[in-house]
Amino acid sequence: MASLPSKALAAYLRALDSHPLSTQMAASAALWSAGDVVAQHLEQGAPRRWLWGDSQTTTEGNAVLDRRRLLAQTAYSAVVWAPAAHYWYEALDKVVRKVARVGTIKFVGAKLALEMVTLHPLSLVAFFATVGLINGERPAQIFAQLRRDLAPTLALEWALWAPLDIANFKFVPVRHQLLVTNCGCLVESVGLSLVKSNGICVPGSH
Repeated sequence: MASLPSKALAAYLRALDSHPLSTQMAASAALWSAGDVVAQHLEQGAPRRWLWGDSQTTTEGNAVLDRRRLLAQTAYSAVVWAPAAHYWYEALDKVVRKVARVGTIKFVGAKLALEMVTLHPLSLVAFFATVGLINGERPAQIFAQLRRDLAPTLALEWALWAPLDIANFKFVPVRHQLLVTNCGCLVESVGLSLVKSNGICVPGSH
């Protein structure tokens, strides 16, 4: 008898075959929302239980889950990130196949370079803008955070993703690359959620 993880994986693969984009949107939303919940948990310590509310309400002994913030993270991942990354990985593979043989160092290196200078900075700008707008921030506030936090956050992104991207491009079929990326995004989304809400502390900046 197949185990529950095996059944879940089989169901995911069937859904990916029949509805690739919507399946990846759902997977992205689930993983990124989980990341934001973890981030909020880290910010508020170890609460006895979670309450629905907003960042301005508190209850003694409990932590309040900021619904708008969670919605913003989930909306970005499903509506912006997943479609963009879905088509990005397909287009990236087609472009690089024209100049390098699959699996070679040149092939992986070309994909990595394009990913680092294109997808990562653009996705960070989209993240700060989308989440900021949903949270009710003014454009001036969004631009101020981009000026302050974009460069150091991008540097951390490169450090996190370089080894993961190399493994992804080397060993994982294109149709599964976004899923692997989203698993990494479970970790990344925790960090991005913390940065979006609190900014990033650069040594010597204070």
